[in-house]
Amino acid sequence: MLSPLHASAPLGFPDLKLSVPYADAIRYAQFRLLMLPKGELKSFCEQHELPYTSIVGLKNNSLKREEPRLLQRLLRSLAVDTEVIRIPPNTQNARFLFPSVEALTTFQQQLKCFDSGHPPLPESGVTTGGAESPTP
Repeated sequence: MLSPLHASAPLGFPDLKLSVPYADAIRYAQFRLLMLPKGELKSFCEQHELPYTSIVGLKNNSLKREEPRLLQRLLRSLAVDTEVIRIPPNTQNARFLFPSVEALTTFQQQLKCFDSGHPPLPESGVTTGGAESPTP
C-alpha cells in the first residue's frame, strides 16, 4: 500500500498531439530571454537558480549539445509548464509535453508572434498627434 506522501496518479501514455519538438521549445525560450531588459539575465538566473553560463549558451545557441532538462527548467521559470519526453523512447529526440490544449495553443500563438517579428500589441488609445508615417 502506498503512503499518502508517495501516492500519485498512474503514468499514462502521453498525448503526443500536446507536444512540441526541442527546436520549437528552444526557439521560444531564446525569444523570451531576448525580452529581458539588458543586464537582467544574471539576476533572472540567480532568482530562478539557473546556471548563468549555460543559459547564456542556450540563449546564444552555442551549447555543444541539446540540454532538454535545462530547457525544461528555464521554461518553467518562464511560466511554461512542460514535461520532457523521448519519443521513440531509446532516442535522444526530446519533446516537450504540455498539460492541456490551452497551454499548447498559447505557446504556439506566442511562438508564431515571435517568428513573425511583429507581436500584436494592444491598442493604447493614445494618439501621438501626427499623421500616419509617409510612405517612401
